[in-house]
Amino acid sequence: MNTPAPTMNVRPTTLIAAIALAGVLTACERTPQPPAAPADTPRAEGSAPPTGLGPGSDASPPSSSAGQTAAPSPEDNSFVTAAAAGGRAEAEAGRLMAGRAADPQVRAFAEQLDKDHTAANTELERIAGAHGIPLPQGMAPASREHIEELKTLTGGEADAAFLRHFGTTAHEDTIALFERQAKSGQVAELRSFAADTAPKLREHLRLARQLEERLATDGGSR
Repeated sequence: MNTPAPTMNVRPTTLIAAIALAGVLTACERTPQPPAAPADTPRAEGSAPPTGLGPGSDASPPSSSAGQTAAPSPEDNSFVTAAAAGGRAEAEAGRLMAGRAADPQVRAFAEQLDKDHTAANTELERIAGAHGIPLPQGMAPASREHIEELKTLTGGEADAAFLRHFGTTAHEDTIALFERQAKSGQVAELRSFAADTAPKLREHLRLARQLEERLATDGGSR
C-alpha cells in the first residue's frame, strides 16, 4: 500500500519561511543608513566666510586701520599754528579798528574781519582739538606790535596802518597758506576747513585792495 506524500505539512513550512524572510528584508529597508560624507562644494557667492582664522588659514581678518583718520603731518601742525595765530591777530585788529576807524568803509571792513576770523578761529580750534594738534598761545610778536601801534594812532593814520598791516599783504600770505593746505593737507577736516575758508579770505583781499587804492587816491580818510 502506497503512503501519500505529506503535501499539507510542506506548504505551511514554506509559507512560514517566506513570511520570516519578508520580515527580515523589511527590517533591513527601515534600518537608517549612515549619511554619506559631504562632497567639497564651492561656497556660494555672498555667503559668510569661514570663521576659523587659525594658522594656515587663507582667510584674513579685517584690517584694523580701515576707516581710521589719518594722523596729522608736520605740515598740518604748521598750518594750524600759522592759521590760528594769524586769525587771532586779524580778529583783534578788526575789533580794535571797528571802534576807531575814521573812514566808514574801513570801519565796516574791520567789523567783517572780526566776525569772519573769530568764526574761523572757533572752527579751527575745534578741529585741532579733535585731532590732538597743539594750538599756539596768542599771536606772532610782529602782529602784537602792529596792534599796539594802531592803539597809538588816530584818524587816517590809523586807517592806513590797519590796511597796511592787516589788509592786502597779510591776506595774500594767508590765502597762499590756506590754498596749500586745501591741496596737500593730511587731515581731511583741515583740508575742508582750508578750502571752505579761502573764499572769505579772497573777499577780504578784494576789499582791502579797494580801500587801499581809494585812500591812496583821496590822500587819506575824509
